[in-house]
Amino acid sequence: MERSIRARFDEDGYAVLRGLLATADVEYYVAHLRELAGAAERWTEPDGVNRHPEFWPIIFNERLLATLREILGPVRFLPHTDLHVGFSSFSWHRDSVTRSYGEGADWDETEVPYRIARVGIYLQRFDESQFRIGFVRGSHRAGGLTAARLRRVQRRTSAAVNVLSGLSGVDFLGRDAEWIAPEPGDCVVFDPRVLHTGSRFHGKKYSIFVAYGVENVHFRNHWHYYLRLRTDLAYSRVPQALADRLRAADLLADEPPEDLTIDSAWIPSQTFVSVAKHFK
Repeated sequence: MERSIRARFDEDGYAVLRGLLATADVEYYVAHLRELAGAAERWTEPDGVNRHPEFWPIIFNERLLATLREILGPVRFLPHTDLHVGFSSFSWHRDSVTRSYGEGADWDETEVPYRIARVGIYLQRFDESQFRIGFVRGSHRAGGLTAARLRRVQRRTSAAVNVLSGLSGVDFLGRDAEWIAPEPGDCVVFDPRVLHTGSRFHGKKYSIFVAYGVENVHFRNHWHYYLRLRTDLAYSRVPQALADRLRAADLLADEPPEDLTIDSAWIPSQTFVSVAKHFK
């Protein structure tokens, strides 16, 4: 019996939604991404969807919202967005606030569950790009990895191994990784705590990332982290015009307080930022 999309998300940490965008929409967004990137072969913009109104319709996609409500419950928009042209992450990583497996605020669900989803939408053909996105199934939840598998995954996704993998193109996780080959308009919904990475690719690659969640302490921590703690990414507040549309659609959340403190928030070192820029 096939599992529901909520079961796949809860158990594996991710789920695939094929054909979210129609061909005409894919072409529309590719054209805008090309215009923004200009002559650059590799271009990224954190906070990009929030900054460019031409991408706002993705936030309100009815099929996407229905799926997220099935998976998470009554969601709000979470202002953690990105635009990518010719970019693939160079390392296995998490997008969460606390990134050591089982440690820190994101892993404490004693009071409220962690109900956040990142949404990656891809716009390139697999037969042309050969791009895949990889996940370590179950790496987003306590008990999702056996002790032996956890040790193996941690060893093979260490900082040194990640750099070696990025330089060589060799994936050291082997059977511990699951790989998905997206086609234009496909969408991958994933828990920010799940270990994931992008593969190498040929030619152009285009992707759009947005996020949603149930408004609770984990949601507020996540927003505060990207808005105020990750100064290297230069996130800004939600534009008023977008806030008005979100409010009308019952998707607007309250901005977290500025004095919020988070246990064990991961802040990249200057060395990490420099290495990351090398692969952009």
